[in-house]
Amino acid sequence: MTTTQPHLVTDENVNQPALTLDTYPGEEGLARLAAMIEALALVAEEGVEMTAIADIATTTTSRVEEALLWHRQQPHRGIVLQQQGPRITVASNPFFASQVRRLLKLDREARLTPAALETLAIIAYQQPVTRSEIESVRGVDSSGVLATLHNRGLVDAIGRLPSVGNPIQYGTTVEFLRLFGLHSLDDLPPLGQIEGRDIGTALTAAVASASESDEITDPEP
Repeated sequence: MTTTQPHLVTDENVNQPALTLDTYPGEEGLARLAAMIEALALVAEEGVEMTAIADIATTTTSRVEEALLWHRQQPHRGIVLQQQGPRITVASNPFFASQVRRLLKLDREARLTPAALETLAIIAYQQPVTRSEIESVRGVDSSGVLATLHNRGLVDAIGRLPSVGNPIQYGTTVEFLRLFGLHSLDDLPPLGQIEGRDIGTALTAAVASASESDEITDPEP
C-alpha cells in the first residue's frame, strides 16, 4: 500500500517565501483538504478564517484557496463553502432549498419587497455604503428598509465613514450569501445597461455624489 508523502511548498502571500510542510498534495490532497475545511466550518459557529485553516492543515493560504475552488466545482455536494472576506462558513446547497424547507416545515419562503431588493442591491455592489449614499441613489428615505434588512440579518454595520458625524457604513452578511446562493461576493453578476448607460458606472457616480456633510447622525437600524 502506497501513501502520499507530504512535500515542502512556499506561500506566495509573503515577501520572503517560507518553506511549509504541505500534508495535502495533489488532486487527492485537494479533496481531503476541502473535506477538512467543511468539518472546521461546520463546528465553528462564526466560521473559520483562511489563515487558521492553513495553520491547522499545515499548508498555505494559497492551497486553501485551491481547495475552496475545487469544492465549488463539485456538482453533487449537499453543502457549500461560502467566503465573507477572510472567513469561511458552511451552508446547505441552494439546489436543495425546497427539500430543506419541507424538512423544517417552512411552508412559505419570506420574500423581499422591491424596495428592499433595490436597497440590498445598492449595498451589495457599493459596500461599504452609508444611508445617505443609498438615499442619493434611491431618492427616498431608506431608514425603514435598512431596519428590515438588518433584522433579516442580510446587512450589518461594518464601519463608520471618517467624515462629519461619522455615519455608519453598511455591508452584506453571510446570510446574504446564503439567501442568494453565492459562494462569495465575487459571484455577484455584472450589472448591465439601461438606455446605453452602464448601470455600475451610474451607481458608483450617484453614490459618490452624496453629501456626507448633510448627515450628522445615522441611527442604528
